[in-house]
Amino acid sequence: MESQQFQSPTNTTMQEPTLILLDTHGSYIPKLFCSDIDKDDALDCNINFEDVQVCQAGPYHEWYWEAWQSILDNYECSDEHGIVWRLHQDGDLWVVPDGFVWPDN
Repeated sequence: MESQQFQSPTNTTMQEPTLILLDTHGSYIPKLFCSDIDKDDALDCNINFEDVQVCQAGPYHEWYWEAWQSILDNYECSDEHGIVWRLHQDGDLWVVPDGFVWPDN
């Protein structure tokens, strides 16, 4: 991730969730997501950099899943239009604009 304001992943007039990582990455999703996050990125997205470092260490770290849950719970980045984006994991990992409601299937 770049150390600057979050860039919205989609057309901001449509404000749709964007798929970040497929569930086929399994237990490596947290590690892959956190791989390029530095201290400034963590601060910009309201997540604890120590949690990021734990996830960067990989799934065999003792606190890996607790750190990942903390990131999922606290991640929020604003894009250039002021839209706040959060993480959502349902197997796949998504970045979702605030206020988006998942349709019932």
